[in-house]
Amino acid sequence: MTIDETAVETVVTAIKQSKKYRDTSEETIRQLAIEAVATHKKARPAEKAVRRRLHSIMAPYLGDPDYDAAAERLNKVFVDGDEAGIRAACLDLMHTHLSTRERLPILDAFYRDIFAVTGPPGRLLDIACGLNPLAFPWMGLPALGTDFVAYDIHEPRITFLNHYFILQGLPPLAFVRDVALQTPTESGDVALFLKEMPRFERNYPGRGRALLDGLDARWLVVSFPTISTHGGRNLTNRYRDFFHQIIDGTGWPVTELLFDTELVFCADKRPVGQ
Repeated sequence: MTIDETAVETVVTAIKQSKKYRDTSEETIRQLAIEAVATHKKARPAEKAVRRRLHSIMAPYLGDPDYDAAAERLNKVFVDGDEAGIRAACLDLMHTHLSTRERLPILDAFYRDIFAVTGPPGRLLDIACGLNPLAFPWMGLPALGTDFVAYDIHEPRITFLNHYFILQGLPPLAFVRDVALQTPTESGDVALFLKEMPRFERNYPGRGRALLDGLDARWLVVSFPTISTHGGRNLTNRYRDFFHQIIDGTGWPVTELLFDTELVFCADKRPVGQ
């Protein structure tokens, strides 16, 4: 099939110049534009289709802080060496994004219980990370000797997270990456994919298993919300079945952890017999 490259470029340019999606990875926009032009043929309807897809993929309704102001606040508390102030700032910033906001009530136990299963990672991968790296002070990991590798498609978020990593004494290993288009090749002890699988499978049907298979990590930590965002419906049984369907046939041993707001699965990818 021949794709109208001029139409693709028109769509990419229009989206990258828009206020709402200009900070999205161009790789993501371009791939969506190619798919939309193949279906809709002309640039204007293709652009509308890309915007609809980006609304679901980027989920702007989940919230974001003012990243410049957030960086300035972190600069101050880190310069002051105020551990309580650092934690307070991180909590406030995580509160701006729905996914991490829901985790705040369980944060003290969350990583303690996960790493009790996986062991403390020396190299941690955070897939479609959002603002989760700000939880590092609650992970019980040393900054010296820990690599925290984070991936997201929101460019200002990645710039901010690398700034934060440097302040924390961590290597600046946050990358703009659309994991649906390019599975991370970096290796890790533990790979986190927190509360993203339902939206990932909705936007990229059938690719969740391929992503998990492709991650070069000993442990996968995949989580799901226990309660729906609207209506308070309990989702525990639904997502438990969903996860086990995704990994069916892998033979990965799985440890389940159930928190008030989050259902977590720790899957051991170590080859059988090792």
